[in-house]
Amino acid sequence: MFPAHETRDRKESVELENLDGTHSRLDERPIGSSSAFQSRNPNLGNKSFEENTQENSHELSQEDSSESIYYPDGGFKAYSAVFASLVGLICSFGLMNSTGAIESYLEKNTLKTTPTTTISWIFAIYTFLTFGCNLFSGALFDTFGAKKVAIPGALLVCAGLLATANCTQVWQFILSFGICCGVGCALLMAPMVSCIAHFFRKKRGLALGIAMPGASIGGVVWPLVCNSLYPKIGFTWTMRVLSFIFIGLLTVSCLLIDDRLDEIDRDSKNHGSSQVWDRVKHSIDFKTLKDPVYLLLVGGLFMNEFSLILCFTYIPSYALNNGYSESLSLIALTVVNAAGVFGRYLPSHLSDSYGKFNLMVAVSAIQALSILVFWLPFGHIKPLFFIFCIIYGFATAGTLALTPLCTSQISNPRDFGKRYGTAYFFVSFGNLICIPIGIAITNTAAGYDGMVGFAGAGSCSATLLFVLARYKLAKFSMKAV
Repeated sequence: MFPAHETRDRKESVELENLDGTHSRLDERPIGSSSAFQSRNPNLGNKSFEENTQENSHELSQEDSSESIYYPDGGFKAYSAVFASLVGLICSFGLMNSTGAIESYLEKNTLKTTPTTTISWIFAIYTFLTFGCNLFSGALFDTFGAKKVAIPGALLVCAGLLATANCTQVWQFILSFGICCGVGCALLMAPMVSCIAHFFRKKRGLALGIAMPGASIGGVVWPLVCNSLYPKIGFTWTMRVLSFIFIGLLTVSCLLIDDRLDEIDRDSKNHGSSQVWDRVKHSIDFKTLKDPVYLLLVGGLFMNEFSLILCFTYIPSYALNNGYSESLSLIALTVVNAAGVFGRYLPSHLSDSYGKFNLMVAVSAIQALSILVFWLPFGHIKPLFFIFCIIYGFATAGTLALTPLCTSQISNPRDFGKRYGTAYFFVSFGNLICIPIGIAITNTAAGYDGMVGFAGAGSCSATLLFVLARYKLAKFSMKAV
């Protein structure tokens, strides 16, 4: 047995390491695999949380003693990387949080004669590729470093927006926005988040806390830009202006972004395409699904993302369908994203005291209730609709921020990247089908109310699965879990 002071130090080390991984998602979506997280002996099984904590603590101290990597935790290069990440996330995740502003315009204008179910595939493919390709972008980052991955991603996003400006048919939008921008955003996300872990250890949470709000900032700014420019210069030039802004921002981001791959992975210069594929293969481990708590968590995440992607994409269209002006419909999306700035911080902060799974259950329940109590019955009443947008934006951001926290709590630190990647491997398929299914419901007699009810049912299912995961961990105990 370890002396009391050593045991205490090891427990503090575990908490710090787990929290270090909490901000690896923006709106916290997956960034692929990082070699530092690959597990050599994943065997969590049905052990209690306390047993896993003790086991993780022992393995962490072994890892720390065998690997003496220096982290500057500050300095010009380190904070330049943080700024690069912030700017890059404003463009990449910010664009994802703004897709509703593009979808609503296409539905009412450019593609007004096209079935909405067909239009929905543009954004379904975009979302699927953005999340699904993160496994590859993470492996590319681990192998080649930040700049060599971020620059092609930036070029694809900017080129995709320029091409989107000239599109008039669905297949053109799928190629330019769905595929080109989707793959580009995936390539941007891994280096923009992972580069921070190369420079910070003790201050990693602070550094990530500075960079991650970029997702919400972009989600607030880009719908406002579209709202301002659509009436003045039309869709074509609005997309071109967005692309020009992105070119400027991403140029700064790509110039400032850096990594310490040569110091952290000294064999990186010998890596090639086979090494990338090996890393991708080791990013997914289906054996982890044998852990019932993890399986329930993945199921909850699947249903949660299924619901929230549907809502984020079609809140503006819902508003237009209920007689709100185009300006108000885009402001509604901005309000959701603005509320998410606070939702990303507060639940994560409180989870240290009240428990990560406890807070996940709470914010997921609030999210479900906001849909069923405010949006479904009162969405046509303007003040109540905007109250829904505030509550929903806060709660949704809370579930996204708590996802890596809950995953890290039930994972060996070496196994975190693999479990996180495996979870979002499944979630990405839900993202592919949720938008077409939801919009197909709007074409039935149920209309948009049917879609809202469907999203609410998905959110309720997620809450139930999170409750079951929490029960598996601590039964009916009132402790912080």
